[in-house]
Amino acid sequence: MCRSRPKHKRYHLCGKTCKEIAIKQTPLILEVPKGHVTYDMVEKKFTSSWKFPNTRIPIIQRIYKIIENKAFLQPYDRYKKAVGNGVFRYHGTTRKCTLGAPGNTKLCTNTTCPLCSILKTSFKTSLANPRGAFGAGVYSSSASNKAYSYTSSGAGAMLLTKVVLGTVRKVIGWNEVMACPPGFNSVVFERQNDCLNETIVYTDDAIRPVFLIMF
Repeated sequence: MCRSRPKHKRYHLCGKTCKEIAIKQTPLILEVPKGHVTYDMVEKKFTSSWKFPNTRIPIIQRIYKIIENKAFLQPYDRYKKAVGNGVFRYHGTTRKCTLGAPGNTKLCTNTTCPLCSILKTSFKTSLANPRGAFGAGVYSSSASNKAYSYTSSGAGAMLLTKVVLGTVRKVIGWNEVMACPPGFNSVVFERQNDCLNETIVYTDDAIRPVFLIMF
């Protein structure tokens, strides 16, 4: 991915040293070259997660690996170890800058830019809409088509995130719960046989962005 040497085993970069150099520049996004094993993995996952029938799957133009430091990742890692059940989910958002456009990997300074704010601080439940369908949580989806609907028809961005679900409360209708129920760690609404899946977590530590997908 760094275009210097091939990917090394489990690292998305060419090795531990390259990763350490990148971490010193966080928050940072690195473009994944087309044809790279990481690019192919993300693209394939996106396509296979598109669940809505009879709709055109948008063409991915660029994929970026999101590089973050230990302070950003450790709360998530601790939460995952304690709660378990980690999965990948999609989150669509908008942007008020040109981050992700060809040649632009610099995060903007606009504090109201949803995309750059997420990359700088991750998701914040304190900023969530309390009138959301299932209360003030962070919403994502196992269906890439559902998340895409929040990208302003592709003008925004999509984030492939890692999410800790823990013990899941499954619901069958809107507003069935408006907060995380006692004894559970997340809420899942398998709407239209998961074609419009809603996955909600209620703690900041339960979710982190991993890849940025641009259309």
